Amino acid sequence: MEIEVRNITKRFGGFTALSDVSLSVAPGEFVALLGPSGSGKTTLLRIIAGLDFPNQGAVFFDNEDASARHVRERSVGFVFQHYALFRHMTVFENVAFGFRVKPRRARPSKSEIAERVGELLELVQMDGFADRYPSQLSGGQRQRVALARALAIEPRVLLLDEPFGALDAKVRKELRRWLRQLHNRMKLSTIFVTHDQEEALELADRVVVMNRGTIEQTGTPDEVYDQPCSPFVYEFLGNVNRLSCTVRNCKAEIWAANFEVAENCANGEMAGVAYVRPHDIEIFTGRDRLAQPALVRHVSSSGAAAFIELSVEGEPQPIEAEVSRERQRELNLHPGQAVFVAARKARVFVSRPGPA
Repeated sequence: MEIEVRNITKRFGGFTALSDVSLSVAPGEFVALLGPSGSGKTTLLRIIAGLDFPNQGAVFFDNEDASARHVRERSVGFVFQHYALFRHMTVFENVAFGFRVKPRRARPSKSEIAERVGELLELVQMDGFADRYPSQLSGGQRQRVALARALAIEPRVLLLDEPFGALDAKVRKELRRWLRQLHNRMKLSTIFVTHDQEEALELADRVVVMNRGTIEQTGTPDEVYDQPCSPFVYEFLGNVNRLSCTVRNCKAEIWAANFEVAENCANGEMAGVAYVRPHDIEIFTGRDRLAQPALVRHVSSSGAAAFIELSVEGEPQPIEAEVSRERQRELNLHPGQAVFVAARKARVFVSRPGPA
């Protein structure tokens, strides 16, 4: 199903949760709504589901205005962060509930319900748990049951509101991989709300970055990570070093190397800000003409990467660099060591006009 949100505005009293938001989701597409708390992503998801209604704007399903449709008429499956399973019902009964709430004319027979519940539990890898109660399941297992129950109504759209937020890191990673495989198999139009950048970049076909009730940027995971359109997107998506700089004639000098400004700008001089990812910083133990003197403050490692905290000459704040463990062993970096650094890549934004 194609989903289109047109010029949605939602207010709660004097607070504007969404301001003139428009978005389209292609049939079978997996879209992540990514942003900090209060950015409006869950409000937008609830409006698409029919659990809330906008002050202005409309929601279209396959070019038909669905704004006035009740949630039961939208053919939407909704999965919440905290499972929302019925504690007094077994796994089987929780999933069967989705069939039993259908109108009588569309409700399957008891034998059909049993067969289809069995198929769904097998699909979410929970066959063999039909007689257990939610209290007897792990968090990851409960979320699989919640997803099976959402699929039981045979939705054309699947909406997930931070479904893995209450789970530990290892289980989240396992379920992310499983959810992507499930989506590829079922081809449902899926919208996934998260504040976890890694989750959004790993799962989605397209990422919608939200901030203060508006959409900052929409693009593929590679596009929003490699080509952020604003300082907010740059700072929200992954670790980054923020460097003050001076822009002259649409170029900025960062540690003796020149970089173009990422936006249209006028000739002249103005203040700017440059963003450099830790993995885009090179470290040398010998002098280089495009390198800046620095001092190693701290060295740590995680998996295949080593993280180096540096005091860089001319920078008021510590700088973080990321290198491979192999490169760290080659350089033999340690606290107190004098080194040189250079930026392979930087993205520069104009922050405000400089002095005349």
